[in-house]
Amino acid sequence: MTLLSILGFAGCSALAQEINGGGGSQQEKASEMMARADNVPEDDWVEVARYDPKVDPGCLSIDTSCLRLTARWSVDHKVSLKEAADRFGGKSRVDDPSTGLYVGCIKTEFDGVSEESLCIEESPEGSDSYWVTVQMRRD
Repeated sequence: MTLLSILGFAGCSALAQEINGGGGSQQEKASEMMARADNVPEDDWVEVARYDPKVDPGCLSIDTSCLRLTARWSVDHKVSLKEAADRFGGKSRVDDPSTGLYVGCIKTEFDGVSEESLCIEESPEGSDSYWVTVQMRRD
């Protein structure tokens, strides 16, 4: 009976891991997300909002994303979307008409495991002030 309980627990753990996108623990995935967000800002960027992922080992991503990260910085000069995308590890499509050189978004659509976006927009403060926002979701 004990052996069956152990095998049942191991099977449930493996199933939960597969449902949550496989490959590493939630803590490892959260740490990787935070490291990528930490790599984006330059020295003169001022962080105005940051919501790091909360690790919940009981979370199953069947109907909700287990890990989310949002970070926003205010920058008092123009920021190249290509440069920010390169720092973020994404590919900017500067030749895409919907994406400007200094204002726009690059996004990867949800593929069942993750999605992410990096957006640069003019700040409501105006006068060449910009917001750079990173959002990541990982199941």
